Amino acid sequence: MKRRTLLSLLAAGSAGAALAGGWRGHSATATSSAAARRHVLVLLELRGGNDGLNTVAPIREPLYRQARPTLALAGDALPLADGLALHPALAPLLPLWTSRRLAFALGVGWPVPNRSHFKASDQWATASPSGEGPGWIAAAFDRRRAAGPLVALGSSGSVAMEGGEVLALQLSPDQLRGRQPASLDPDRAGANPVLRQMLELERAGNQELQRLRGELPPLPPGLHVPRGSLGQQMALALRLIGSGACPPVLQLAQSGYDTHAGQANRHSQVLGQLAEALAAFAAGLERLPNRPRVSLLTVSEFGRRLRENGSRGTDHGSASTAMLFGDQVPHPFLSAYPSLSSLDDRGDLIPGLSPQDLYRQVLQGVWS
Repeated sequence: MKRRTLLSLLAAGSAGAALAGGWRGHSATATSSAAARRHVLVLLELRGGNDGLNTVAPIREPLYRQARPTLALAGDALPLADGLALHPALAPLLPLWTSRRLAFALGVGWPVPNRSHFKASDQWATASPSGEGPGWIAAAFDRRRAAGPLVALGSSGSVAMEGGEVLALQLSPDQLRGRQPASLDPDRAGANPVLRQMLELERAGNQELQRLRGELPPLPPGLHVPRGSLGQQMALALRLIGSGACPPVLQLAQSGYDTHAGQANRHSQVLGQLAEALAAFAAGLERLPNRPRVSLLTVSEFGRRLRENGSRGTDHGSASTAMLFGDQVPHPFLSAYPSLSSLDDRGDLIPGLSPQDLYRQVLQGVWS
């Protein structure tokens, strides 16, 4: 249970609703939550501001090469369609593209972007320009009165899952190797109702984590799991999905996308790690029997500037590229590529797809 979630619940007086909205919710939510359990949404947060222009590049656009004399992708870029090419480090994802299990949301961002990591991250997490309110996933589950829990596998959790009535938990790979701490008895709160609610929430969260830990199966034999944090998170996600009782939403996170200097090598490295982990995830899903449907969405708090800077990097910009992988993906390109000649007053790309619209499309597929 994250602090933001806990404080929001207590302020709203909805701790009881959060407990009732756990994985085994009341019968009032059974119908809507059953649909969510048949489809698992995986949210992968690329932290630091991924450069969408070099993730999916307008390889034939002269303005692209003029703006990025040292960073523009060259002949080793991987052609997709419509003059667009994939960064060569993402080559392990090409089989997913050709099998129509991978789509790209182009030019995603806010009409008036905020270039602070913290504020922009909150905007994306809440689907609100103000960056305030419950997380967009928590709010979606509240609207449908769907059951959780929403489980973050990243080391710092996810604001997108917090602030609603549904139970939000954090389960890291390290927790699987350690002993789960005992919860405090709510009766020890005495006559203090706020403390009692806090202890009840903590106990509910710990009980759910214990249940998830106890039902985890091993990975499919022989599956290659990439080294590093993202690989470990992907492996844990596969085990949860293969358990037969996976939470309806899992969150993962990868950092390293703040490429102000020396971007060519740094961006290639993190994209390579991403591609290797996603390819292993896809291979693992193919070997899980009787698994639910799965959709994975990557998001990042903003894109980078069109023009490279003097340090052969790119600074905080606006529109970026999101990826959608899964059993059911829409058209291979969501929205159109932003214009490189019609820019905002700072010389940045103008987004054509808002985060709210992207989330809406993704949720439509999850709930269907």
